[in-house]
Amino acid sequence: MLLVTAVAGPETAEVGTSARYQATAFNQSNPGAEDLARINWEVRCDGVRVSRSLAAGPSLDVPITPDYAGRTLLVMPFANSPTEQVSVKTEIPGQEQHITEPASVSVSIDGQRYSARVNDGPAFFVGSDVRYESRRGLMNTTPGTDIYTPDAYREQFGFWADIITPTAICESKGSFHCLNTYDRAAFTFGFFQDAVHEPDDNFVLLLRRLLLLDEARFYFPDLTLLNGHVAQKTPGGTVQLEDSSSSQGLMDYLNPDPDAVCSQEADVAAKFVHWAENSPENRATQVAFTIEQQRQKYAHYAQRYDLDGAEDTVCIVVADIRHQGRAKSSVIEQALAASDPLNALLDIGSTTYASRIETLRQEIERMTASGIFGHHSYSLVNRDFVLD
Repeated sequence: MLLVTAVAGPETAEVGTSARYQATAFNQSNPGAEDLARINWEVRCDGVRVSRSLAAGPSLDVPITPDYAGRTLLVMPFANSPTEQVSVKTEIPGQEQHITEPASVSVSIDGQRYSARVNDGPAFFVGSDVRYESRRGLMNTTPGTDIYTPDAYREQFGFWADIITPTAICESKGSFHCLNTYDRAAFTFGFFQDAVHEPDDNFVLLLRRLLLLDEARFYFPDLTLLNGHVAQKTPGGTVQLEDSSSSQGLMDYLNPDPDAVCSQEADVAAKFVHWAENSPENRATQVAFTIEQQRQKYAHYAQRYDLDGAEDTVCIVVADIRHQGRAKSSVIEQALAASDPLNALLDIGSTTYASRIETLRQEIERMTASGIFGHHSYSLVNRDFVLD
């Protein structure tokens, strides 16, 4: 296996420019073009992963956005996992923007419906108070003015903008502010419905990214990043809310009472809904994060379930099952061994999750009929979908 042993890149970079990084030495002499093309890259900003590019090749161009001002980038090429031993640190000059008037939220309740205003702005719907088994929380499945459509992101992300669409429709109807605080996950948010209860994954990673945006200081001036983790500023000092083994502190911050909708839960939910609905940067971050995560997970699924060369639609259903968690791997493997693996996969959970699976089936059929699906298969070597 080709490993990168040295990398070159700038010590400083200005906002508005693009910084180029180049893998310069390897554990093999004269590596071939195919091996070089498999090199992956990870970029971290102040300890937070802001991008992971799979099979990107021996060089990487990183746009230096205003959110990086006054921060440090760590850029690492890798084969299996990134390491600071093979990395470049780039300092970005400038100062972070300061928010003079942070968001002030006023919540109103009409029966089961929660609405809010931010800094005396127009009222907006936050969510409905619902009960789920022994828990209570807020639910907002009403699409906003800007919903996810692959057409808006295909130029930037190619076929991956289409790949995530069926699951996004199942999860949120494409709503960037889709909200769920009523189940054991405590807080699930966004168009791909990322949950906070899994440490070092999903919503935890997304929130770290969102806290790098300048807008984060308007909505959550009490939250910050500490050694790349979400932390809260308190009168007694800064308290880290999550780490690689637990996200319980962050769960408690977002949803302190699983049995009722408390004021903290409503306030936090209102801020996230307003932020997603009013910020193109928030929505762009959600999409970029989701596609990066799904590319990484598809590579894992391809290895776990032997999906190298599998049809795009088969891969989509496997990923959807894993995303929702509606079946064990043994059930997935049994369906993949069937004579018609696509329909066998779509039958998994059809009794319990009939509505979701019907939506998934309809989206796949619609996008297949339109010529989007049905022409690609997954390549484990490329860690990408390739034309048949």
